[in-house]
Amino acid sequence: MGRKKVELKRIEDKSSRQVTFSKRRNGLIKKARELSVLCDVDVAVLVFSSRGKLYEYANGNSYPQVELVYRIHYLLKPRIVRGNGLRGQMMIMMSFFYILKV
Repeated sequence: MGRKKVELKRIEDKSSRQVTFSKRRNGLIKKARELSVLCDVDVAVLVFSSRGKLYEYANGNSYPQVELVYRIHYLLKPRIVRGNGLRGQMMIMMSFFYILKV
């Protein structure tokens, strides 16, 4: 028996949405951990819930960057949400990661 293809749209039921968020968040972190072990790479995963709670996984030397993004998210959140929303937040975070790499 195969798995059903899930239609990607917002889950309206609050309880179902929370359960799905929790399961998928844990799956994402598990995959990140596996990737870091199998490929010997530094991996960082940040997930901000709809209430602003941070869930993270970081290994190796990636923790300082995780802390920086966490601080940036909470410092810039009030200004960004009114303007560009999540897309604006991601662009700012990506530019900070670029600055860190250079």
